[in-house]
Amino acid sequence: MLYFAPTASGEITQADDTRFSARIAISPYAQAVPNDSYTFIGVSHPSLDSALTQIGVVVEAIGMTTTTNNAAGRAAVFTVDAGETHRVFIVNQSNATINSSNASFTDSRTHLIPTIDSAQFGAVRVTSVSERPQLVAGSREVDVGGVKKFDNLAQLTIWGIVYIESGGAGFAMEFIGDMQDSTLGGNLSSGVGSNLGNSADSSSNSPLARPARGIN
Repeated sequence: MLYFAPTASGEITQADDTRFSARIAISPYAQAVPNDSYTFIGVSHPSLDSALTQIGVVVEAIGMTTTTNNAAGRAAVFTVDAGETHRVFIVNQSNATINSSNASFTDSRTHLIPTIDSAQFGAVRVTSVSERPQLVAGSREVDVGGVKKFDNLAQLTIWGIVYIESGGAGFAMEFIGDMQDSTLGGNLSSGVGSNLGNSADSSSNSPLARPARGIN
């Protein structure tokens, strides 16, 4: 049996104001400069055993002035299905190639966040559209055939580049919080187990399961 999480549809136009780390990934730098550069972001769903089949995502341009300069205008909202990759471009509105008039950039898996025609510098934040956003990470799993499935961003791989058009090159973006950067590491003490500890608001002594961390 497949379980499909609620999709990021037209009713959702901006990200939740959440502080749950399992729902947020950030990249510290992005830019869009007329006749010079733009930012490209890819969001892939590799269909891990621990992942829900559909995961809703909001990609936001932070600290940049967009053509519709509000929370909705700074965001691309979409649902990525298992096995899919979506493309997001943060690009000046006058870009001669990457625009809504070019059929290569108007399919359902391509999303444009247009900025005004001046140099824009900022960051990128990615937020999940969670099925049960009010619950802590260890309580948001869905049981599918006895297997716990999650919609946290550790189930996705997020990657990108700030691309310099004149040189045909750029520099890679790091996203802290996706499947590459969401697991415990280093020399952990022996007291660190595979759970999140007991729930503070629960009458049960059973610990919360640690959500899947981007590994099969």
